Amino acid sequence: MREIEIAFAKTTKILLGRELHGIEEYGEWIVRRVRGGVRKKKSKVSGNFVLCPSVQYYEGMGSNVVTAQEALKLGERRISFEEAEKLSLANARETLGKISTSTPEIVWGTNIGSAECSNYGPTQYCYRSTFCWFSKYAAYSFWPRECEYVFGCSYLLVCSFCVHCYNSTKLQRCFEVSDSTNCADCYFCHNCENVNESMFCFNAKNLRYAIGNREVGKDAYLRIKMMVLAQVADELEREKKCKYDVYGMGKREK
Repeated sequence: MREIEIAFAKTTKILLGRELHGIEEYGEWIVRRVRGGVRKKKSKVSGNFVLCPSVQYYEGMGSNVVTAQEALKLGERRISFEEAEKLSLANARETLGKISTSTPEIVWGTNIGSAECSNYGPTQYCYRSTFCWFSKYAAYSFWPRECEYVFGCSYLLVCSFCVHCYNSTKLQRCFEVSDSTNCADCYFCHNCENVNESMFCFNAKNLRYAIGNREVGKDAYLRIKMMVLAQVADELEREKKCKYDVYGMGKREK
């Protein structure tokens, strides 16, 4: 946990200009838009906790979950020859009840310091993340692959130092960015490609020092960026959450 706290502080320093401390205090805000998380269910056999992705496929297992180690032993169970001969759709649920368990626990490769994750590997110091593959320092995220220093993100590929980024590939140092690729140092951007050092850009390509899809130059951009990030950081430090996000930027108030 110490390592993920250090990573969170480092990432927020890079993105917002200030270190935020106490990741648990920001947990509700971090997972605000995350596709799925980790649920704790009790093993049907032992009552021990089983970490389960909160997605429809695994929710369908209901209470028939067991740990991975228990599943290995339960796989040796079988119905009798007589039960097999009498098996039908009408009696299948009752007959198969003693063997119809499954495990949602998938842990692959070498994992160092990862905790409270479900379906992951190889990883280093990942926390409360689901379907986390070939990644390190990821927390409260869903399906990061080949990522590092990502928090509150979903469906990211080859990204680093990101907070609240979604459905994107090859992002670096991005905050509130969705459905984008090959972007760096962007804030509140959607559906962008090869956009760098920009804010509030939508459906744009090949921009730098842009605000609202218009390039404004380095000096003007940095001046406005400083004001925006100060407002975001102030609210996060004060409230432990921020009401502004990429999905709300284009929404008109009724």
